[in-house]
Amino acid sequence: MKSIPYFPFGNKNYCIPIKEHKLNWRKINPSRYLYHLTYRHCGSENDLMLDRMNYVLNGICGIDKGLHGVWANNQIININRLWPIAIDSWDCNSRIDLLKMYNSFDIWRIDTSVIDNIWYIDPNLMHEHWGGSPTDYLYTENSIHPRGLKLFTFLFNDYPFLYEEKKDVEFSLVPEKKINDFIFSKWRSKK
Repeated sequence: MKSIPYFPFGNKNYCIPIKEHKLNWRKINPSRYLYHLTYRHCGSENDLMLDRMNYVLNGICGIDKGLHGVWANNQIININRLWPIAIDSWDCNSRIDLLKMYNSFDIWRIDTSVIDNIWYIDPNLMHEHWGGSPTDYLYTENSIHPRGLKLFTFLFNDYPFLYEEKKDVEFSLVPEKKINDFIFSKWRSKK
């Protein structure tokens, strides 16, 4: 099993232009924490655990592991500006659909202080920023080592967006203890 390939629009024609356009890429010093969203496995709890363990053991795979790099969100304030929620929400016809979609993601927090990756403003998304800033969407070529990861899920304490015209969805992040304890014992405690 591998990480999600880097094709933000699901089309190889839009993939990061690796070498020939790299001179135009803009390096950025990211926030300490970045956020990479992945779709939760829809099968059994065992399938979900196996999928998550892939990230725990292999990290988020980039060019060095045969994929096209790693994308990350440089903000966690506005849920509707997170990639890929920003584009997935176009298919939602109701607020119930939005809630189901939000709950279908795992959030992998990347601690940039424990990894040594060079980050760029995402060349594929720098002009598609959905009301945010191009610096909200970052890209790195190489894999994210598991020691830099921590797993969270969304928690919606209140659902006012279901019955009110609220623009911003209120949420918090809940750490997944079992997975995070495993990451700590395998990677973080053995520097």
